[in-house]
Amino acid sequence: MNTKKLLLLCTILISSCGISYFDNEIEMKWDGDVKMPIGSINYTLSDLFQELDVNDINENSEGNLSLKYIESISGDENTTFNVVIEDLSTSLEIKSPLTPAIFDAAGVSSPHIIALAEIAPGVPNPLIRTEKLSEQEVYKFELSRDLEGASFNGGELTLNIVSTFSIDVNMTIEIPSLTTKSVNATTYQTTQIIKDTETQLKIPLENYNIDFTHNGINFEQATNNIVINFIAEFDFKLGDTVKDNDKISLSANLTGAKTEVIYGDFKQESFSFSSESLFIDFFDNFGQGNVRFANPKMKISASNGYGFPVGVNLSKIKAKNNTSSLNLRYDGDQNQEDIMIFDGIKTYSSTADSQITEKIIDNTNSNFSDLLSLKPKEIELDIIGNANPINSIPNSNFYAPINNGFQAKIEIDVPLKVKFENIILTKSIEFNNGEDIEDIENFILVLNTENSIPLSGRLEVIFLNNDLELNVSKSFVTFDAADIDSNGKSEGYKSTSTEITFSENDLEKIKTATTIDLKCTLNSPDDKNEVTLLGPNDLVVKVATKANIKF
Repeated sequence: MNTKKLLLLCTILISSCGISYFDNEIEMKWDGDVKMPIGSINYTLSDLFQELDVNDINENSEGNLSLKYIESISGDENTTFNVVIEDLSTSLEIKSPLTPAIFDAAGVSSPHIIALAEIAPGVPNPLIRTEKLSEQEVYKFELSRDLEGASFNGGELTLNIVSTFSIDVNMTIEIPSLTTKSVNATTYQTTQIIKDTETQLKIPLENYNIDFTHNGINFEQATNNIVINFIAEFDFKLGDTVKDNDKISLSANLTGAKTEVIYGDFKQESFSFSSESLFIDFFDNFGQGNVRFANPKMKISASNGYGFPVGVNLSKIKAKNNTSSLNLRYDGDQNQEDIMIFDGIKTYSSTADSQITEKIIDNTNSNFSDLLSLKPKEIELDIIGNANPINSIPNSNFYAPINNGFQAKIEIDVPLKVKFENIILTKSIEFNNGEDIEDIENFILVLNTENSIPLSGRLEVIFLNNDLELNVSKSFVTFDAADIDSNGKSEGYKSTSTEITFSENDLEKIKTATTIDLKCTLNSPDDKNEVTLLGPNDLVVKVATKANIKF
């Protein structure tokens, strides 16, 4: 190995520990005792992370470095919250008020044409009378939720009325459960004269809202009900043909109901999310040392397009490395441990924007810092949830089939305000030897550094032959940590000078080396809990040699 190659080797030793290779080959010559500068390098902290293949480092305009990871999750379509309004078919019947007993009292049989006003002097004919009768149907839908109301956008309610009376019957149909979508919101009601005929009425549901809470007497007393009142008024007179088995019937058929929105109590229905993982490679380059972050944060930005709050259970978020794992603990919202609550839309509108909520998880409300101190390779975002995390009994919810659903963006932001404890970076380089170097008696490597990075470093150079150590190793402090201010940021440059001497015996062993491992150990200042790493922080290294050549 010639002397020029050896000097370049020394340069490579330094550059492989996070500095860089010189761009140009350095011309040099030897003449006995030699003191020769090799060059100067200016290397920023941003360059260091780039060389270490740390791809998740961000740098803002002020040079602040941070790790940033972003992942999105979403709730499944959750169509189970939708409630299909089943088809219904029901009927009511009003029988003639002229019963067989009344015919007997009149001394006639059915059918009969009323011909006499009196059946005896001063005794009115009991068949001549005015009557008002009514029937009510309280139909309860078999639905999957306890609904209080809905707004239709499709379907039809068909009313078929059949009368066997040969006289005019004043018929009224009231459906207190149905109200128009107009400003006045009037209740559905129709009055018609029916006589020995069949009549059909069709009600387009898209024009109506429904209130399911009527129990036949009052509102707000039930769920899933529809109430129909059927009223008939009779006026029997001379000349009318009457029968004791006359009747008027109403059949109601609801088909194809579609809803724009439904209102009700969705209880604490389970809410499912997509399951994702964040894969973190930041720690792969730092060996077995410890890293503690001052205040890492996880921001969850959620968009809730539902008409109910969603509670997200964070307890299954887990950090994992090769040997261990740790679950997230969150103080919780509204005394709900580990539960983060995202409000829904308060009032339904077809154009209502989703409810946007941003929440922060940090050292003040969680053990998130401990998760990152585990130096995880992966953070599992196994998230579960439910509707109505605070159960109001009943809950006042709504669901619109056309909605923006629930979506959340999880953003992990870790400012590089850290405590480094024996963070080890190891690099390997190939080493090719060839020529004898017996004419070198002494070889000293001189490093003068100016460091504005608030980390100190210890470099160990290990020579190997086919993966076996040659016991030629040097441990030395290559640079001191820069002084820092009260915020843990560098205050300027700190200068150090180090000399490394390779003995003749060392050089003989080096001749057989095939590989060089470079192990650099980084530490934060002992008197500071954390230091802030800034992208512009740099290390200026001036490299020179001192050698004695035997001729």
